[in-house]
Amino acid sequence: MSESERGRGGTGKAAEPPASASPPERLDELAALLTRRFSGVYATRPGGGSVLYLIRSGAGPRYVLWRPLPAAYFWYGEPDHGEQISTTAEQAAEIIGRVLGLSAR
Repeated sequence: MSESERGRGGTGKAAEPPASASPPERLDELAALLTRRFSGVYATRPGGGSVLYLIRSGAGPRYVLWRPLPAAYFWYGEPDHGEQISTTAEQAAEIIGRVLGLSAR
């Protein structure tokens, strides 16, 4: 098993970014996963900000933050303001897709 496989448990899945990844890097990773996996959502950080905007046709926007402590994604704004989504981008993308009723590509 290679060092990179050992570092990610040898599962063959992409490793999470190092804990030192900045909030913008974490949000960009989540945005890429969401737009790759689901149709009907546009994920962006306007002006390079620290909030990920999830824009959906016919529905109001939703917002996501990455908080370094406790190293997790959180909903920002109503209706779930402050609720933790997940600690990994993979899991956060799945939860967001389910909560927002997004169609898989």
